[in-house]
Amino acid sequence: MRLDVSEINSYTVQQAINEDAAKVGAKTIKEGVHLICAALKLYDIRPVLSVTYPARKPKLKELPTAEQVMNMVCGTDIELPCLLAMWLSLRMSEVRGLQFRDLKDNVLTICRSNIYFDGSNIVRDVNKTYKSTRRQTIPGYIKDLINAVPHERDDDFIVQMEYQTLRSKFYKLLAEYGYHMTFHDLRHLSASVMLMLNIPDKYTMERGGWSTNSTLKSVYQHTFSDERKKVDKKIDEYLNSILDDIDK
Repeated sequence: MRLDVSEINSYTVQQAINEDAAKVGAKTIKEGVHLICAALKLYDIRPVLSVTYPARKPKLKELPTAEQVMNMVCGTDIELPCLLAMWLSLRMSEVRGLQFRDLKDNVLTICRSNIYFDGSNIVRDVNKTYKSTRRQTIPGYIKDLINAVPHERDDDFIVQMEYQTLRSKFYKLLAEYGYHMTFHDLRHLSASVMLMLNIPDKYTMERGGWSTNSTLKSVYQHTFSDERKKVDKKIDEYLNSILDDIDK
């Protein structure tokens, strides 16, 4: 903003917000203001800001169905990362952060992120949010795919493909099939599947590691309650039925 710190107030920040609203989204603007405040806080400067953020515009997308995506990726060399994202509701960074030591029997712990930034991989032993660290039971089909990946050590990554390679192969497949989506949309598709199957919001948020005010009450709920097991079984049965149809 090229301002002296003493000039950062509600008026100047609101001006910047209004200017940026024409160029970037509401979420980006809000994060920018939070970044400024966090940086100033390091020097014990705490401006009290009263500003209005632009309204978030809904993004309407027409995504392919789970069946179409599974038909597209099954048998390819990106089948495993795509199914981890769509079947288990994982972010790209979580998919690439999984290591073989995270799998015990049929329980997968999602506790690490492998972020591609500025040409390098940054591995962090944390996920995006507190609720993103979670455990999931995995279906036999995905476990077989994981077991087929060659590795020497427990801390080897399950998905060993580089970010750019995975992204390139994914978009090449989409172009072949005429679909339009991002890799992150696989996670959104997972949420849509759970909505279609009438999975209660509490279990949808828990399974995908989403953090919202409506789910704060469930922070201390046991991850593998009887109801949660029923939810996992229902999702696995639906997606396994698609696999059966593909095999036929």
